[in-house]
Order: sequence, then structure tokens, then C-alpha cells
Amino acid sequence: MKNLDDIEAFVRVVECGDFTGAARVMNVTAGAVSKQIKRLEQSLCITLFERSTRKIRVTVAGLEIYEHFKTGLESFNQAKLIAEHGLNSLSGSISISSPSTFNHCFLIPAIDAFRKMHPEVSFSLESCDRIVDLYASATDIAIRSAELTDSRLIARKIFDQHRVVVCAPDLLSGFAVPLDMTDLARLPAVTFGYPGYPSALWSLEHQENGEVQSVRPKKMLMTDDGTTLLTWALQGQGIALRESWSINNYLQSGQLIRLIPEWQESVSSLWLIRTSYRGSPARLNVFSEFLITFCRQKLSLMYDGNL
Repeated sequence: MKNLDDIEAFVRVVECGDFTGAARVMNVTAGAVSKQIKRLEQSLCITLFERSTRKIRVTVAGLEIYEHFKTGLESFNQAKLIAEHGLNSLSGSISISSPSTFNHCFLIPAIDAFRKMHPEVSFSLESCDRIVDLYASATDIAIRSAELTDSRLIARKIFDQHRVVVCAPDLLSGFAVPLDMTDLARLPAVTFGYPGYPSALWSLEHQENGEVQSVRPKKMLMTDDGTTLLTWALQGQGIALRESWSINNYLQSGQLIRLIPEWQESVSSLWLIRTSYRGSPARLNVFSEFLITFCRQKLSLMYDGNL
């Protein structure tokens, strides 16, 4: 299984962005991951990563084969877990903390599909957009877009995402259509936040020339709940900066429109965070793999294969 281990190392390095993060996910040393990557490069006769003293970057050739390796690895892991634990032998509870918009779009349908296969697994779901302490709260899984700061935790990338500026069409009836970043600051905005949270500052990147500009929105309403924020935007209370997957249906129906479409927030990642994989109950490992695969497949269908 050495070749498969090398492929997993490659996929994890791409997802985590470095050897150290991949090593933490795989519970091995960074040196071992580096050796696996070199062995895979020799086997494929291509260079997968450009290396420098401070960082690594996946090559064009590496990106081309990444999706194929990732899909194959996910299928293998699903089959392996089923073989090890059986289709109907899982039981027990799983507690999850995740943003409300993610719950409605991905998690709730994923749980429904999972429980049809494993009806003895129960779920406790906390809708929360804030960072939670998995150890203090006894939470099994957290879904977050923030970068991992606790080295004790393990993060698996679910998918890459970006946020765009949107509003209800009626909002613009009393305003000129914004043509650039400066115009955005004149429009009322609904923003994410809570007492003590830093003032909103939207940093957007131009999709053609890579220029980055920041704007401080005219905050009229603030909430720490993504679903509430989206509801306000649909009501025409203000412009909003939202994940493209969370507002895709509303853009298609015309309930929301995108403003300055050549600008969007830089790509970030959504992560599935766990305290550990080794020694964890089978239900957690099986559901984690299932959820990641489910989300990627649904996102692919949503955007016709384009993240």
C-alpha cells in the first residue's frame, strides 16, 4: 500500500499547504511526508511541488492530477471504512458545531443521507459562527473557515470558497448602482460581528489584475448568525459579503444581485476540525469522510465542477 500512502501524502500537502500540516493530519513526521512526496515524484517522473526555503507551491502538473488522486482516495477511504465497520454497525452520538448557512446548504441534507445508511447514529447540532473550544465544549466536529491556531487539533479541508458582495435589487432603487469600491461605502450594509468583534473591513481582490482594495462598509445591522445576515440582505436592509455557495440559488432566482462582479474576496478554505482521528469512534471517522465527499460533490454540481 506504499503507493497509496504516497498519494494520500500528496493530497494532504495540497490541502494543508505544507508538509507540517499534512504530517499532523496523517500522524507522521514532516520528514516522512517529504520522503513520500519525493518517492511519488520519482514514480510519476514529474515535479509536484516547487520548493523554497520558506514555502512550497503545487506545480501545474501537480494540480492537474490532484483532483484525480483526491477523488480516488476518497472512494478508497469510504470503501475501507465500510469494509472495516460494515454498513449498519455504526451507533452512538456525534456533536457538531457549524455555521447556520452551512447547515442549511450542506450539513442537514448530509446528515439525512448518512442516517438512512446508519440509523443508529444520532446527532447534536449547534448552529454557531463563532470559534468554539472543542475540548471545553466536548464537541466532536467543528466546521470553520478560520485558520487553525491550536496545534492539538486536526483540520481537513472541505473545499475552497470565496465571498462576494450582494444585495436585494430593491436596495438600489434609492442609490446609484455602485461601479467601484468607493461606491460600496455609501450603501447601507449588514455585517457579521458581535460585541468586541473588530469593525468590518472588506478586502476584495480584482479578478483580472489581482489588485486588492479595502472598504469599510456603512454598518447598519450586525449579527453573529449567517442565516440572519442573509435574511436581512434578502429583505433589502443592506449590502452583504457572503460565501458564493450560500447565495447561489438567490442569484439564480434574481432575489439577490451581485455588485461590482469583477471584485471578490480572496479564496479561503472551509475546514472540518477534529481533536484527533487516532482512537476515535468509527462513527466519527466514517461520518467525517462522508461529509467531506458529500460537500465536494454538491458544490461541484452547484457550480458545474468549478469551485
